[in-house]
Amino acid sequence: MAIEKQIWIAMLMEGFYPDRTFLTRSVDMTAMVEYNKINLAEAGVAPDVLVDNTEFPVPTMGRTDIPLELPLHTFDTKNTVVRNVEEMETAYAKMDSVVRQHRNTLQAETSAYAANNWAPAKDAKLTPVKTTIEPGKISFEDILKMDAWFRSQDIDPATLVAVLNPYHLADLMLEDMKLYKTMLETDKLFGFSVYTFSQLPYYNQTTGAKVTFGTAAAATDTQCSLFYSDREVMRADGDIEVFAKYKDPGERGDVIGFQKRFTALPIRNKYQAVIYNQADATASSGSGGGGQQVEEGENG
Repeated sequence: MAIEKQIWIAMLMEGFYPDRTFLTRSVDMTAMVEYNKINLAEAGVAPDVLVDNTEFPVPTMGRTDIPLELPLHTFDTKNTVVRNVEEMETAYAKMDSVVRQHRNTLQAETSAYAANNWAPAKDAKLTPVKTTIEPGKISFEDILKMDAWFRSQDIDPATLVAVLNPYHLADLMLEDMKLYKTMLETDKLFGFSVYTFSQLPYYNQTTGAKVTFGTAAAATDTQCSLFYSDREVMRADGDIEVFAKYKDPGERGDVIGFQKRFTALPIRNKYQAVIYNQADATASSGSGGGGQQVEEGENG
């Protein structure tokens, strides 16, 4: 049974980070995980700089770092039963299909968790939360201005990532089909590498506050698109466990479920940004303004 569990785990992790997922565009801190925790230190006060100094000896400052311990969160899938008669009567290996389904579910859940934590909780100098220029839809101009903001911060354009929600992707297609096709062919838009994801966070169109992860979006909420530098966000994987009960007498089959330890956070709370739809006075909500979020995360 231990050998079978290793097979299921290997199958679950196979392709867990496909090339087209935005999660690959982050700093992988898995190597720093020990006992499903990351031990870091927050740097103390930076040294003062003296200009045309005439005081000797030069003053000395100490620096006290603050230790930080980040526990990885636990993601559990609900168990699935594969009954003996189903396995025998289907032309495909149903258990293999079930494992892949659990993988896809965990992929979506951890991606949603990461996007929520990387998106700023509110507008700030180095983490802008912007509304679209036009009510109810995003434009290429919105994204060009966001590109300009990142460049004004001297961020390496090679690190820039845009994760568009499906409604914003459709807005761009309707605005300029030629530019949209170029974006699809190159996976680039201005300085951004472009990805799309359906479970990005929601923002209240009145207050600009991020909707708490795990709560249903209201009529006044709209889904954002996310922009960030991939050197400023991190992810980390911990233990993966499979729980399996074979030949369960009550279920007349095999029962299987998975548990994965994972976290994803901003590194310095700098150079992450979002754009969400400006409220349209003639509509009750912006595009993408519904849906359900699932896990409660840090950072809002």
